[in-house]
Amino acid sequence: MNIIEQFNDFESKHKLVIPTQYKEFLKVNNGISFDGGTILYSLDELKQMNDDLQVQMYQHDYLAIGDDGGGLVFLMKQVPNAEEVICVDMSDYDIESPFCKIPNFSEWYKDECQICVKEKEDAIKFSQEGNVFLIKMPVNGIKDLIKIKKAFNLDISSSQLLALSKELPCLIIKDIRYAKAVKLMKKIGQIDIFEFCANAD
Repeated sequence: MNIIEQFNDFESKHKLVIPTQYKEFLKVNNGISFDGGTILYSLDELKQMNDDLQVQMYQHDYLAIGDDGGGLVFLMKQVPNAEEVICVDMSDYDIESPFCKIPNFSEWYKDECQICVKEKEDAIKFSQEGNVFLIKMPVNGIKDLIKIKKAFNLDISSSQLLALSKELPCLIIKDIRYAKAVKLMKKIGQIDIFEFCANAD
């Protein structure tokens, strides 16, 4: 079976679409790893890695083509003419606020799939775990505290949370990823009332 037949067999069997640019890469390099841990998946690895990472469960229109070995996953849209690579945290696959977007896979591959230093620093920060503290009383008092309780899925009563908020700063939740914490803080609409403190390495 030649490589074109392999692509057709893969897409038909797994109901997944491999972007043309990635197919061109696979014709020359059936998967590759770079210094630093970044890998691009081979055709044999594509289905298994997408299953293991549960990509289609959360972003069914996207295909994971690789990862950086440190919590970032590289996604491409499942359309033949897709060129863009979206780098997301594997903890939430949030394509609306990704760590970075690479406009063109082929150009990025020529550059050995480099993610710029700032983006890498942001990625490391977003993948860190830490604690969220309430440092200011929310604008609407108990009403907003109830929103916080629901958003963070806190296992305490509203009255307990109100009592805790009387002595600020108070711990809201422990050992949460920064990316998820930011999303929840933004959901409340008052991000300045919170503070995230990363766990020590």
